Amino acid sequence: MEEKKVTGVKKIFGGIVLSFVILGLFLGIQIVIGAVTGIVISTQIAMETGGDAQQVMELTQERISQGSFMTTLTVIATAISAVFSVFFYWLLWGRKKTAEDQQYLKEKVIQAKPVVMITITAVGTYFLAILIASAIELISPETMEKYNTLMETALGGSGLLAFVAAVILAPINEECIFRGLILRNLKKYFSIPVVIILQAVMFGIFHMNWVQGLYVLPIGAALGYVAVKSRSVWPCIYMHFVYNLMSFVLGLLPEILQSNVFAAIVVAVSVVILVFCYKEEHDKSLGQVEG
Repeated sequence: MEEKKVTGVKKIFGGIVLSFVILGLFLGIQIVIGAVTGIVISTQIAMETGGDAQQVMELTQERISQGSFMTTLTVIATAISAVFSVFFYWLLWGRKKTAEDQQYLKEKVIQAKPVVMITITAVGTYFLAILIASAIELISPETMEKYNTLMETALGGSGLLAFVAAVILAPINEECIFRGLILRNLKKYFSIPVVIILQAVMFGIFHMNWVQGLYVLPIGAALGYVAVKSRSVWPCIYMHFVYNLMSFVLGLLPEILQSNVFAAIVVAVSVVILVFCYKEEHDKSLGQVEG
């Protein structure tokens, strides 16, 4: 009984607490960058205007709230965070990759069928996120309006910078953090299903608003599953890239393809295809064992 208690404590502190510490550190990097930027701007405005504290604060808030400024800040913060996440992932796990893992990735993952399945999963979970967001908007329009305003402020400036932040930097940064550092830490203490759920929840928390935190849970879980099956973050980075790219692609499509009905169809078709592919792969593996 005592040994079980000790094991439970190890799971809580070694697995969950340490994972939240990792999460907090990378959130902290972005918060510190934002705080330092705010101080620099306030100082600059104070020197230019010579105004009182209230005026300086108002002018600082006005400048920071501009879409172009926030988009640039998002790119800078994500890029700096990515440098740290890539470095620590490589230091702790990446450089320890075995020849067996590399061979498995090359022969079993970087092949036409797995890549197609990963792509379909990314697209399907993206449209599932649209349905979840629509449900939130139906329940609480005010909440969704505030969220849209937040996203417009963060990424509403330069389209190119928004693309760099969301489609290129974010997948690299977040996959090294969640499917790299956090998932691998959790795997030492919990079963695979629990690991997938925990890291998906932490992935949602990382986005720091409950709307996005809720609708990214499916893609977070799917990315966790892919990381476990592929033994690598590379397929996850690709999958995350496709998922985030969809927000830019969707805006170029006809309006009918942006409807909830179409989203539901895409989700249903994606599930059918993935179930069929999984069953086919399972039957093939079973046949090899029996043979």
